[in-house]
Amino acid sequence: MPTRYASLLLLILSVRASSQHTCMQARINQSVAQREEQISQVSASPAPNVRAARFAALQHDANELSALSNSVQSDLQKLQQGMLVKDLNDNLKKMEKLSKKVRHEIE
Repeated sequence: MPTRYASLLLLILSVRASSQHTCMQARINQSVAQREEQISQVSASPAPNVRAARFAALQHDANELSALSNSVQSDLQKLQQGMLVKDLNDNLKKMEKLSKKVRHEIE
């Protein structure tokens, strides 16, 4: 009689263990599938358009260079009239740096 109980207990425990194993395996498979889906979504997302960003920065620099050029022209006209503008030297240096930057970006 005790062997029957022991074998019955062993049978019940083995059935529970095997069902837990399949349940755990299903959870692992589901977790792996979710992780693969997340990875594919991240890799499928569009990359930022670096070329467009560089072009926008180049356009901004060119606009700033144009504004500085207009400012320097008016400052030079004032210089011809005998008035020395305080920021003329700084604006000329900024123009030089911007023109070099724009030239290197274009090349």
